[in-house]
Amino acid sequence: MYVYGTGGDAVGFVFESFIFDLDGAPLGRIVGPRVHRFDGSYVGEWYQQMVIERPTARPRFVHPASRPADRPALPRGWQRRPTEEHRSYPDAFARLYDGPEPIAAE
Repeated sequence: MYVYGTGGDAVGFVFESFIFDLDGAPLGRIVGPRVHRFDGSYVGEWYQQMVIERPTARPRFVHPASRPADRPALPRGWQRRPTEEHRSYPDAFARLYDGPEPIAAE
């Protein structure tokens, strides 16, 4: 399954519960509706095959996980038509490449 940016471009793919970039490098994992880096830090929400920043999200830190092996690269795939609903939230996929961000205590 492809992962899309809010503009409709394929930016990665999902294998099992892990998110990879299109070159096959593992970036993070999906835990319920949340997306996390392998160190357990929160990135964003999984929504309609996108990783987004949702204002109503409740970020959590999860236990770190081992990085899976690289997967074979995938072709860029087709672009899906972005709808207004897709553009309602900021894209957070690029955060998978960033370092951890501190999460404020609730």
